[in-house]
Amino acid sequence: MDIAPLLAALRETAGLSQRDLARRAGMSQPAIARLESGRAVPTFGTLERLARAAGFELSLELAPRPVADPLVDAFKRDIDRTLLRENLKKTVDQRIRSMAENQEAVRELRRAVRTAKRKK
Repeated sequence: MDIAPLLAALRETAGLSQRDLARRAGMSQPAIARLESGRAVPTFGTLERLARAAGFELSLELAPRPVADPLVDAFKRDIDRTLLRENLKKTVDQRIRSMAENQEAVRELRRAVRTAKRKK
């Protein structure tokens, strides 16, 4: 990650000149210029000091990377978005009625399968 543009943006967002930020952070203006140009790499402590001097809090967060799931990816590729759009056009009542009808159709299918198995 290139921190130099972030430092310049931090300072500019705070409406500070390099000299102002340097004074607030207890540093020299040339040191700020070196950091913003990428010629110097700040430590975490220096970043924190600069952020506070500009009126910000520095926070560092570790977040787990999402793990790609091939099954989910395949599902996303194969999904029929037209059916989703059509379903979203329905009212809540229409969706509930449709779901109840589908459940009844599944029950009828199960009965038919059981009947067919008994006849074997």
